[in-house]
Amino acid sequence: MVTVPEYVDALRRRQRAARHTGSLVLAVHAAAVAVLAVAQVDWGLASWRWQNLVPAVVYVVLWAVVRLRERVTGMGGGRDGFGVMAAFALALALLPFGYLLLLMAGPGVVLGAGLVVVGVRQRSALLWGHGLVLAVVSPLARLGTLDNHAWFLGPHAGATGLGLVALALVVAATRALAAERAVLAGAPAA
Repeated sequence: MVTVPEYVDALRRRQRAARHTGSLVLAVHAAAVAVLAVAQVDWGLASWRWQNLVPAVVYVVLWAVVRLRERVTGMGGGRDGFGVMAAFALALALLPFGYLLLLMAGPGVVLGAGLVVVGVRQRSALLWGHGLVLAVVSPLARLGTLDNHAWFLGPHAGATGLGLVALALVVAATRALAAERAVLAGAPAA
């Protein structure tokens, strides 16, 4: 016999799976981190100003996709807080102290913090775990620590580190999509 809390929890899992919240968030973050990795190699210091806007763009895109899906399917968008995170990321990019934080730690810190927040709200270790990794690797890549100490990653170690995180996010997005499809098909989630 299924208890009410178990039923509500299963219903929430099915709703999140139908919205593809985990896989969508991970895929968009993977694309953003890949852009940051390429920008670090190709454009260097000249691109720091627009790189700081990447987290705001990511959360605006996620907010827009959730709202569009809500209008098209009629399914609620959830309370993931993408709009609040977009406003926060934009404020960080435009205000002096936030700009300084992004200049020193990199926009990947904001993306990682956003993944942690969404992961904690959804109780998804897949999201918050990858968010923590991104929040740790981003300052190491931005400040040149990887370039100076991780010689085994090649001549652009910081960009390679961000690229590896992007690859890990793509793999996680694929796993999350498979788990969401399994939940919708009625199979136990992985």
